[in-house]
Amino acid sequence: MKTKEIKDFRENYTDYKKECVFEGYKLAVHFDEKDTVKRMGAKWNPDEQIWWMPAKQLKEDAEPLGGPPNGSLVIDVLNDNEMIMGQYGKIKKKSGLNNNDASIYELQQGASRVTVYWWDAQDAVSFQFQSGNKDVDWYTVEDARKQWDNLLAEGYNRVELS
Repeated sequence: MKTKEIKDFRENYTDYKKECVFEGYKLAVHFDEKDTVKRMGAKWNPDEQIWWMPAKQLKEDAEPLGGPPNGSLVIDVLNDNEMIMGQYGKIKKKSGLNNNDASIYELQQGASRVTVYWWDAQDAVSFQFQSGNKDVDWYTVEDARKQWDNLLAEGYNRVELS
């Protein structure tokens, strides 16, 4: 992210308290903050040009990892510094994602139908293609928006559920 984008993101920041069900959290990090988040365990994704914090690091004590000396956990330091943008990577924890707790949407193109489940409490989305393919694809909210837009561009239409 560019400096202005990070500034704009942080102006409306609220603590990110959603359970990490993916590989980790995507971070908004200024250049001068990169060494601190790196010491706390953050990883750099050169393809996406983004820093992310692995889930296993979130509950670690930040002080020995380069965070402030106040006994805060890594997740607390990230929230205090308005850095958490949302879930990152591939889904790791599907337990607890009950379809009854999800908002459900459907898209249709001819006989092909896609059911979309969105768990707002975890920022997780699954797409289930019902045209013979029984696999379920899992996405972060950001990636799900791209998938939704791609399906609309392919000619899928939203179906109102009754």
